[in-house]
Amino acid sequence: MFRVFSKNLITGIGSSKFIWIDYPRPESWREHFQAKFSGHINWQLPIGGEIGIHGVPAGQDSLIEKRLNWTLGCISLKNHDVDEIYSFVDTGTVVEIVP
Repeated sequence: MFRVFSKNLITGIGSSKFIWIDYPRPESWREHFQAKFSGHINWQLPIGGEIGIHGVPAGQDSLIEKRLNWTLGCISLKNHDVDEIYSFVDTGTVVEIVP
């Protein structure tokens, strides 16, 4: 489980809304190191960060429809979906990410 730690209006990604998620959390670090110890990921692989929920470049809803993995770890949605979600979440809102 994660939590929203900030919401921002950002230019340059189609949707001007970005919902920041508190990743990595302590559990994330534990899972990351367990994956390294077990050989599932390379020791050089960083854990990452600056993860959030955001839209797509203007006119690029097909990125979502085609299920393309175009972000660097974020969750991307159609811009109108991000606009809707943005109005319902606040700092501290619980976010569950499921595959």
